[in-house]
Amino acid sequence: MTDCFEELLSLYSNHSTAEIESGSTLLLRHFQVADANALLALEGYKEAFELVSSCSHTLDGMVTRHPDPVTQVKESIRLVRRMIDDAVAPKRIRAMRELVEKRLRAQWPAEQQAVYDRKKAILDWRDFFVSYTRRDAPATNQQFAALIRSCFGQGQRDNTQNHVARVLTRHLRRYQGLSGFFDEDNIAVGEDIQDKVDDFCQRAFALVQLIEPLALEREPPRNWCFHEYTQFTSNQGVAKVPESTKRHYFVLTGADLADVRPANLPMGFQGWVEHIDKVKFLSLQNERNSTLREKIKGVADQILAARREVISAWLDA
Repeated sequence: MTDCFEELLSLYSNHSTAEIESGSTLLLRHFQVADANALLALEGYKEAFELVSSCSHTLDGMVTRHPDPVTQVKESIRLVRRMIDDAVAPKRIRAMRELVEKRLRAQWPAEQQAVYDRKKAILDWRDFFVSYTRRDAPATNQQFAALIRSCFGQGQRDNTQNHVARVLTRHLRRYQGLSGFFDEDNIAVGEDIQDKVDDFCQRAFALVQLIEPLALEREPPRNWCFHEYTQFTSNQGVAKVPESTKRHYFVLTGADLADVRPANLPMGFQGWVEHIDKVKFLSLQNERNSTLREKIKGVADQILAARREVISAWLDA
């Protein structure tokens, strides 16, 4: 059976909109049919044509507004990124991205092609990465049993997992509509954990870190919370983001930092803890699902603002 979407995407990737839609026989020849009625009779053709053709016209409009290839590189990435952030249907996003990368990119000089190939990495970023520890999961789950129940509608039996981190992820994803990395969901059995975590940290607009006493436990073994903080913070790809842009969000299991900070803090963690103390953190003390939702909404609003700042800085760098 002919996949009309794939066929049309291939055709529009290799020919201009005008060549295809200006009365030529390209469509008929490509689909090997006799007339327009036969085209429309193909299963899925009408919907696929509307999708691919509208993406092609949108891209043409961008090119008309920005004839300079240097600007086209930035604007094409902005265009696709905006579709991602607006939660446009994945098939439409894929169509636009392929038209950019297979049709428009081929028209650029080699220098602009290389710039696009570097800058397009921002298209695979997500809004946040949730950092946490499982070292004291049973105690943490017990401490916040009421919050966990009010979020999931019931208690969670698997005490090897940190369900408070799952609560934060659920709020950001489901209630606020953000996209994010969470290792329980995004790391498959058998994958190299460090490589995946480092990748997540380099491709997140914001770090949401759950700070509890054992999150600050000295090494060895490796303290993953410290590793993730360091990897995220040292991302040179966002070096030109304004210092005022808030990308770190610390969520405390205690009422304040003193409640979770150990008396003998490892020297290497000093800068990390000072950063936690410097930014405005969120405490989970006495929170329920309904009250936490309002506070997480404030965090989500700031993450969206950070996303805009990071995208601009990334493209302008």
